[in-house]
Amino acid sequence: KAYMMADTGTHAKRKLQQQEENGGSAGGGADEEKDSISTMFQKGAGTCSYKNPFTQFDTCVQMTGSAWEDTEQAVQYCEGGGIGIPGTVGTFKEGAICDEFQNEQFAGVCVNNDGKEDETTSAFVLVPDNLLASCDLTISGCETFGGGVWYRAGGQCSKDETSEASTSIIDVPAGSNVTLAEGECKLQAGIAGGGHMDREAFWTSACANSNSSYSMPRRWQADTMTITTQKPTRTVGHVWYDVENNRKREDSFLEEGELNIFQRERNNTFLHFGPTFYMIAWKEDGNHSCTIANSPVGILRPNWIIDSEGYEAVSQYLGTEYMMYEGKYRRVKKFRKTEPLEDAYMIQSYDDEAEWDTPEGKKRRPLNRQTPGAPFQGDAVNMYFNHSTEFSDDVFDIYKTLDCVERDFNRSAFQEFAEQENGGNFTGAPGLNFNSSFHVDSSVKQQVCDECDIQYEIRAVEEKGGEGPDTEEESGDGKKEESEDSEAASVNVETFSGSEQVNDDVFAQWKYNPSNKSLSLTAELSKDAWFAIAFPEIECLMEPAVTVMALPDGDNVQGNTYEINSHSLSGIQQSNEIEDIPIFSTYKSGDKLVISLEYVGSDFSSPLSVTWAYGFEQKLGYHGGNGRGCFSISPETTG
Repeated sequence: KAYMMADTGTHAKRKLQQQEENGGSAGGGADEEKDSISTMFQKGAGTCSYKNPFTQFDTCVQMTGSAWEDTEQAVQYCEGGGIGIPGTVGTFKEGAICDEFQNEQFAGVCVNNDGKEDETTSAFVLVPDNLLASCDLTISGCETFGGGVWYRAGGQCSKDETSEASTSIIDVPAGSNVTLAEGECKLQAGIAGGGHMDREAFWTSACANSNSSYSMPRRWQADTMTITTQKPTRTVGHVWYDVENNRKREDSFLEEGELNIFQRERNNTFLHFGPTFYMIAWKEDGNHSCTIANSPVGILRPNWIIDSEGYEAVSQYLGTEYMMYEGKYRRVKKFRKTEPLEDAYMIQSYDDEAEWDTPEGKKRRPLNRQTPGAPFQGDAVNMYFNHSTEFSDDVFDIYKTLDCVERDFNRSAFQEFAEQENGGNFTGAPGLNFNSSFHVDSSVKQQVCDECDIQYEIRAVEEKGGEGPDTEEESGDGKKEESEDSEAASVNVETFSGSEQVNDDVFAQWKYNPSNKSLSLTAELSKDAWFAIAFPEIECLMEPAVTVMALPDGDNVQGNTYEINSHSLSGIQQSNEIEDIPIFSTYKSGDKLVISLEYVGSDFSSPLSVTWAYGFEQKLGYHGGNGRGCFSISPETTG
């Protein structure tokens, strides 16, 4: 073969290239340099093209490993179900190069099995105004869920330039000065952090809202019953949580309904230990099978439903209501939380009639959880009964006497099952639940529970490689520590101006005046909805930040300046003492809502990050998945 395969030398060059490009700006460098960098990945036996079932985008994989010199093996991988997404089958083209490398919106590449003989390189492009095809989620999807390594490769997406989707949260109360151990209170980065601890994390009393009665005990057990809707099933079982030791066990028995690709036996045990799954199937003939797999996320965290942590997540208190529980109507308090990747939400209801005495204090029992369910099964309703905090650690040792082996998932079987479930005429995304009723709509808004013992406060943000609130990144009160030389040297910047069509509905233009070191910024929104322009302390993050918000009311517009200290509405506080925004105005201009302001908080020694957001309606509320973004201003961004 004339083409070159990935080898140790190439791998070393990539690592050097990655270090260099992550220190630069997105899309920076001359075209010749970018072409040279991306060419490093434009090699191999050919391409495997397929439609990603999660994003519905066409995806191209460059077959860069030496194993694919065997064309038969490459075809088997691509067209025989070898792609690492259940049920996904592609088309192999020998000697081809992915078109994405030449696309103006080329983002970068995700390399799986980096430097090994079975290496593959997926090329990605950005899709404007589409959250799923943003830098944040593309990189997060590559490294969190895909198990790959991201290289910018001359594209537009660098790991060091991403925002919340690639940062980890150390979930402690604002003002905490407790010294934490490695992994303590750490959330999974990005979207997964909305519900899950980091795979190597553990949960203690130092973590946020641990004393809240709506934060589940760190150690508890309950009987379970799960009803699924699309393919009706009824499963009963038991669950044990021990998040201080990063472990969970769940037993389940299928009483009603048919077996499926994920549940081959009626009696099953599932163990989750940090980054590892153990799946035990108990056969009717007395035998069993035990398989081991890597987990893309950590264990469900105790306070997951009551905060808005997690990339683009929104937590909403829905109030008090009655629900049927054990044959009677019982009063509950109800919360829901969004999960942007699926554009869906989950619901959890807590007992509002009786308190639960636990070693951690009084708690409220979780009685009902409703989620977009498992593949092929539809929305799931989980019920919990006979709650307790007393059990032996021995329950987690069940796998030790079994012969457990690494899982070899049969993705071709998954595809066949999908076709059987759809009369042999299945296209699109096998295994995903398209019939969920829990899709985000205009009713979803940020809403706190004022009467609940929940602290809605800013958490500490840990950049990749940081160690939490007691590191140089963050101080105990959640604010950046000021160094002795915090007063940066003045930078001589001449007058500059620019503009940007941020998306279909938002346009911004600006001009910098060096005589008074002020930036005049005007932003227009082509919608009759609330609108905000903010200046965050950390690039592209929603908080902490200072902002101007405009709330339209007919022909009138109410505008004010605010400080944002958390995702929740209670963390948005009106302030007339924001020195960085001395002048602002909000008004209507035809069918456009306008924010005009003066900003004096930057000397432009580095690009100024500006975030924008707008809602579904005039009243301040949730901005939706596509209703928020950011852009940067510098002397070089002239529009």
